[in-house]
Amino acid sequence: MKKVMVPSEKGTSEFTIKKSRFISHLYKVADDGEVKQLLKTLRAEHPQSRHVVWAYVLGDAGTLYGLSDDGEPHGTAGRPVLEVLKGSGMTYAAVFVIRYFGGIKLGTGGLVQAYTQAAQEAVAEVEAVEKIDYTSVLLECSYSQYERIKGLLQGHEAREISEDFAENVTISAEIPDRNIEACGSDIFDFSQGSVEIMTADE
Repeated sequence: MKKVMVPSEKGTSEFTIKKSRFISHLYKVADDGEVKQLLKTLRAEHPQSRHVVWAYVLGDAGTLYGLSDDGEPHGTAGRPVLEVLKGSGMTYAAVFVIRYFGGIKLGTGGLVQAYTQAAQEAVAEVEAVEKIDYTSVLLECSYSQYERIKGLLQGHEAREISEDFAENVTISAEIPDRNIEACGSDIFDFSQGSVEIMTADE
């Protein structure tokens, strides 16, 4: 199965061409609602800017797109930004490019070049990391089983592990979806069937 790659963090770039200032931001986003909220925030932060151009790629397969030239000539802004994003191999990612117009027109070719550069620089600021989906799980074990079971959880990349020590030990954790079946099987085998993983909604 192909890995789903997402931005590791926010990326930012800024440069000036012929007195026009271009500020670009790359964000990891969950859906188009988050894109709209970020757009609203950036417009409020840059009220004097002439344009806030944006593009996004969503979905595990990276096949859901959106873009806007925001008043720039058609195809000169949002499309180049989107092409850079698609070429990055990342999904659940959005790039916004804020332009402060400097009074000198860049022409169609100049705009495409500037918006391409803005997107490329923001993308270059971040690392692409694998998107991992987690499920919250819960289990109860004896004190004698505790250390071994915690080790099995850690071996299956569990995170946010917390314990409650009472008559028995109750452990909650988040396990990568891809590891839940194997982790549950290992714990079941070790405990000879006395301990089973339950998902939080069971």
